[in-house]
Parts: sequence; structure tokens; C-alpha cells
Amino acid sequence: MVLGLSLARPAAAQFHFARRDTLPERVVQRALDAYNNHDVVALEAEYQPYFMFEHMPDSTGPHLLSRVAMRDSLILVFQRDAEAREKLSKRVLNGPLVTDVYTTIENRKKRKHLGIYEVRGGKIVREWRY
Repeated sequence: MVLGLSLARPAAAQFHFARRDTLPERVVQRALDAYNNHDVVALEAEYQPYFMFEHMPDSTGPHLLSRVAMRDSLILVFQRDAEAREKLSKRVLNGPLVTDVYTTIENRKKRKHLGIYEVRGGKIVREWRY
């Protein structure tokens, strides 16, 4: 100690960076969890700003969709049905593709679906729903 000052070293700074898992299965699982928690912000974060989307019942074919438009439509779904959920039955992994077989529960009605997600760089870049 010199003149009342401590010469001890200050504590080393510690930084904790949250590292996002970019494995396709993890990305799709986070999106599913966000949907089931009605967390549209977390769900939106798993998609690229614009992604290719194809919804077969609409038969509109593949089209570019913004994640903001997806978020806005899901806000309406969750406002109409506080019990909206997706229950995963089976998942198949093949490189960047994740195929989910699941049951959607909306307005007390159950419907089986097939979802295929292409994940690149830790974001969903393309989605097919049947």
C-alpha cells in the first residue's frame, strides 16, 4: 500500500456471451417453443427477415414472406385463441432440413400437419406446410 492506495490488481473482467446454437434441429425447436409460449418476438428471431413460404392448403405456391407479416398474423391467431398450440409427434433430420409431423390445436380443433424447414446460418430460410 502506497499513500493509502492499494496496489492489488483489479478483478479481471468476465464476459459471458450467450452463444446461440445454430443446429437446424435447435432452431426449429426454439421456433416451436416460441409458438407454444405465444412469444412472437422469439419466434420471429428464428427466421430470416424474408423467407420462402409455401402453404399447400392455400395452393398459392411458394412466395416470399416477411417475418414481420408472419408475426402480425400470429398475433391475431393468439388473440383469438389463447390455447393455440402445436404438439410435435415426430421429427426427421436431414442436413439443413427438419421435417416435423405435428398436431395443431386451434379453436379446440385438432389437425395433423407436416412442416418442413430449411435452416441456413442458424435461421429458417424456407418453410413448407402441408
